[in-house]
Amino acid sequence: MRYLVNGTLIRSENAAKPHTQKSKPVEDYLLCRGKAHSILDFGCGKLRYSDTLTKIATSVTFVDSQIQLSRKQIIRDEQTSVTEFVSKNYPHCKTVPFEKLQEHQEQYNLITCTNVLSAIPCSETLSNVILNIKKLLSRDGVAVFINQHRSSYFKKFESGKKHLNGYIYKNQKSTTYYGIFNKTNTQELLLDNGFEIIKSWCVGESTFVEARSPQSDI
Repeated sequence: MRYLVNGTLIRSENAAKPHTQKSKPVEDYLLCRGKAHSILDFGCGKLRYSDTLTKIATSVTFVDSQIQLSRKQIIRDEQTSVTEFVSKNYPHCKTVPFEKLQEHQEQYNLITCTNVLSAIPCSETLSNVILNIKKLLSRDGVAVFINQHRSSYFKKFESGKKHLNGYIYKNQKSTTYYGIFNKTNTQELLLDNGFEIIKSWCVGESTFVEARSPQSDI
């Protein structure tokens, strides 16, 4: 996604990490969940966890901005696009642009949202993301929101300008936003947008929050 914040362009697609930089706590969590019929990976980036997700699900839908899905980039040592790579390598899987998510009607047993909230420098978009995820959950579905609450490189960002839950940091090449989401502010955001918290915990530098639609809504 691209955001214009106080006249400054922030390209969040540049923050996407490759599969070689998977987080072990995240991968362990996904593998321990066991099989799922359908998973939606919200903010799939460069398909960082796609091999893990396709192992545990019958079908996976990968969601990101149109530009992230369609642009040519290096995906698993191949010059391609996310959409092309998914079509070629993952049967029964597909990509859906965030810009068209309002039209998407499928529902999912598990929705993953990994290091996505921290890259969004806009309150309206944060709420829009949460509401879209809530809409796409099946009746017994679970959404998991995973963010880093601590990292040695946060010190670099803290030299930038304070904004929302984090900082806008400029260097010679680009401008980056990084929000810090711990258990408290992640849960507050989810509750404010109609979710019910199942549980939350931390592993190392990562915060995990599982949420669902309120049982009274089911």
